[in-house]
Amino acid sequence: MEPRKEYSCVKRTKLAFQTALARLAKDRPLNKITVKALCEEAGLSRNAFYFHYTDIDALITEIEEDFFAVIDSKLIEFERIGYPDNVLAILQQVAALLFADRDIALMLLDGQRAAIFVPRLNQVFCDFSYQYFHGFHPNSSRVAYDYFFTFLGEGFYGMLRRYLLSGDPFPYERVVDLSFTLIKRLFQLEKPSLDYLERPLDSRRQI
Repeated sequence: MEPRKEYSCVKRTKLAFQTALARLAKDRPLNKITVKALCEEAGLSRNAFYFHYTDIDALITEIEEDFFAVIDSKLIEFERIGYPDNVLAILQQVAALLFADRDIALMLLDGQRAAIFVPRLNQVFCDFSYQYFHGFHPNSSRVAYDYFFTFLGEGFYGMLRRYLLSGDPFPYERVVDLSFTLIKRLFQLEKPSLDYLERPLDSRRQI
């Protein structure tokens, strides 16, 4: 999850702190993790930590910013691919970044930070989807798009979270494929009515 160009020794040091933080987060809240405990887990000094970070929150922020920097860098490429392959590409990229380190993935998807990380990931997904699909549904409101694609996104992250917690033996790529299949089937059942929120109440029973 490191898109910035850095010296290899800096990368190793930061990765050691990131993975140590994720290991500690498995059995305690993030706000209970001290710099002392983190340095002991990483096998590095406090000086090394404070050379790169002001506090634990700065380390967490860097993990998230690196993740979103990679996603942002891929969005133009995903748009060019075209539907439905671009949906699969997004699912694959998100899963690959998260599963590069399962402990970090759990920290972001199931820990304290999930309340911040998941809505932000949803927003990226909603922004991209609106920009791409709005041309096909020009009269649909942005609010409707956000509800619809938040529904899709939350389902995907929920499946990834369940996989992480369950310890199921099959590779995570199967979860990605299943998610993609479900999303395609949802679209194929009937074209999404993205004007749904603007309809009279008595007409909403039939989407």
